[in-house]
Parts: sequence; structure tokens; C-alpha cells
Amino acid sequence: MALSDQEIKTIVEKLRTEYREGAKQSPKIFDAKGFEDRYIQTLKHRGNLDNFLKDEVDFLEKIKTKHKELTERRNASKGETINRILDEQEEKLSKYQRVDFHPLARPEMRYFYGAMTSFAETDLPVLIHIFRGTPEYSAFQDSISVIERVGVTKRGMPSLRISEHIKALLDANGNQSTMERDSQNILKEVCIALAGLRKTALECVEKNRVSDRMTVQVSDRDYPKASEAYKNLLFGIALEKIIVKAENIIRDFRMSDLVGLDAK
Repeated sequence: MALSDQEIKTIVEKLRTEYREGAKQSPKIFDAKGFEDRYIQTLKHRGNLDNFLKDEVDFLEKIKTKHKELTERRNASKGETINRILDEQEEKLSKYQRVDFHPLARPEMRYFYGAMTSFAETDLPVLIHIFRGTPEYSAFQDSISVIERVGVTKRGMPSLRISEHIKALLDANGNQSTMERDSQNILKEVCIALAGLRKTALECVEKNRVSDRMTVQVSDRDYPKASEAYKNLLFGIALEKIIVKAENIIRDFRMSDLVGLDAK
């Protein structure tokens, strides 16, 4: 039975709507102009509209199937890429101790906390030992304060800044954007402090404000990790190690651009 004029009109409008909607995602696949051209040609040559519309409906279904397959393939590829990037990033960070301080904390923050507790236990005491009592020490104080707030732990409790982060995670009530914002704030503020510490240490080395004869003598009892890593090293060599450590943390946690680490 032939389609009525109203049925033809309804089908044509439905096809136009689907082409319009599809073109928002893929204008090349959903070629609305191509459909209109074919429709006009059929009318112009008085072709069989019933057959034309049947073929167009079948053709559109094939296009939709193709688009769905391409979208799924593209999404799968994106997922693989994201997973690969995350795996590579975690592999890069795995050289740092991972501290699982809270179930809601991001993996990157767990490694960052580990990196900073290590820096506070191993490297920071040596820097303080080298500069305490010197005019240069005041230039390090702000950076030291920020690093100590995130890296210094007492009696097995989280550091002050990590305790604040745990509260922020709980207060977020599952809001991923809020949780991510506080994670990024910690990374930024601490890496800015590391960059400031690195810059001041470099200036001290370059301007010969560090003894070229004195060696590191930190307390084995108070700072066992610092003593093991730095004892008897010349001040200049110890500072170079600290500078490299700070640079590595900044780069590994993708903050080098933000803090201008490689700016010329």
C-alpha cells in the first residue's frame, strides 16, 4: 500500500531530524545536505517516494551503526590511552614510598606524601644544618615551613597539611571536583616551596656562600636517614644532591611548568 502524503511528510521530517542530530557529532557521516539533494532529485524526476524513503531509512540505520562502532572504537582507544598514561605515571612515581593515608586520596597524592616525608626526613635536615646560623637561612624559612607542614609526621599521625587534606576529602561528600582541587592545591603550594628552596640553594652555591671545606655532620640519633645519606659529604656536594632531589620531585609530579623550573 502506497504511503499517504502525511506519512511521507512525517518520515521525511524524521529523517531530517536524525541527520541534524547526528551531524552535531559527525557532520561527515551524517550528511544532511546529501539527503536533501537526493530527496529533491527524486521529486524532480517523479521517482517512487515509497522506495526512496525505504532505502533512505535503511541507509540511515547503516550510518548510525557505523557511527556507533566508530565511537565505541574511539572511546576504547581513549580509555586505553588514559590507562596507559596513568600506568606510566604510576610507574614513574613508584620510586617514591606510597603512603595510603586515606581511602579517598588519589594515588598521586599518596606517592607525593611519601616523597615529601622522605624529603623532610632525609634532605631538609641537611639543608637546615648547612645554613642554620647564617645570614642566608632566612631566605629558606618560608619554603622550609611549607615543606615541614606536609612532610613532618609525629607519633605516626598524618602531617598537618595532610590532616587538612583528609578533612577536605571528607567535607567534599564525594564531589570529585572539590577533592581534586585540594589535591592540586597541595601539589602547587609544596612544589612552589621546593622550587624556591632550589633557587636559593643554587644562588648560594653559585655565589660561593657555602663552605668548600666543611662536611655534613647531622645526628645519627635525631636524623638517621639524613645521616646515612649525607654524612661526611662536603656542603657543596650535599646541596647539589638536595637541588637534584627537589627538581626530580617537581618534574615527576608534573609541576615544572607551573613553577617555571625550566624557564629561561
